[in-house]
Amino acid sequence: MIECSYCNDTDRMVIVKCIGEDNFYREKVVMPTELFWFEAPASARLEIWRMSMTGQMLHVRADVRDYAMNNEPASESLWAC
Repeated sequence: MIECSYCNDTDRMVIVKCIGEDNFYREKVVMPTELFWFEAPASARLEIWRMSMTGQMLHVRADVRDYAMNNEPASESLWAC
């Protein structure tokens, strides 16, 4: 698992979905200016969905490593408690 973060720098809420192997799934509504910290498998992918008048619309699909905070496993970080 790696530590990741996403900062919603838009003026609308977004939905962050993290999908990985072995049924790993995490979903979170992230409000404007909110910082979302999470742990995910290094091989997972991240999807950021924006709200539109017709519903959710995929805005970004990326490798979760693009949002990694550092290269240390989460258990070795000062953030992990």
